[in-house]
Amino acid sequence: MGKQINYWLGYEEFLQIAQKALDCGCVIIKPVSGKLVYGQALDIVTEKEHRYYFYVPEAGELSGKTIPFEKEDSINGYTAEGNTVIHVGFSFRNDEKKELIRNRLFVISGYYDSDGEYVSRPECVTKTYNRLVRVVKRIAPYIELTDTYVSVKEEDYLQEKEWKHKEYISPEFLDLKLSQNFRLRV
Repeated sequence: MGKQINYWLGYEEFLQIAQKALDCGCVIIKPVSGKLVYGQALDIVTEKEHRYYFYVPEAGELSGKTIPFEKEDSINGYTAEGNTVIHVGFSFRNDEKKELIRNRLFVISGYYDSDGEYVSRPECVTKTYNRLVRVVKRIAPYIELTDTYVSVKEEDYLQEKEWKHKEYISPEFLDLKLSQNFRLRV
């Protein structure tokens, strides 16, 4: 379990979130080919990589390890190291398929240690997460969209139905959806 906000944001909008994370004292971690790359400047964020971690040093060491790790490693989810990071990324735009792939800002609620004791997420991670959520909400307004789908329920099988849903989506991606019929994919 944890907290998350799902959104459709492009690279340029994501840079605003990454800058806010840096302003909050985070270290940006980028997984690349099985290794973790660390940075304290925006230049670590590239259009090629869509998945990142924002490490909150105030929350403690990553599993008793100092960064950068000495060997190839990854950040595991529901562990002490997962309790010190915010999982984040930006949406992938597939022009060929006319699809926009959703991404999110996510933190775990805590984990169980080796003694079976529950360790809650540090308050400093929650505060940083909440600051980043405010940036997301500013650059990707929450709007209601209406899409259609074909029903597979027995009573209205193969009938076209409307589906109303609310999403956080940047103006650029909203325009792609409305004017060029891009699909939103999770």
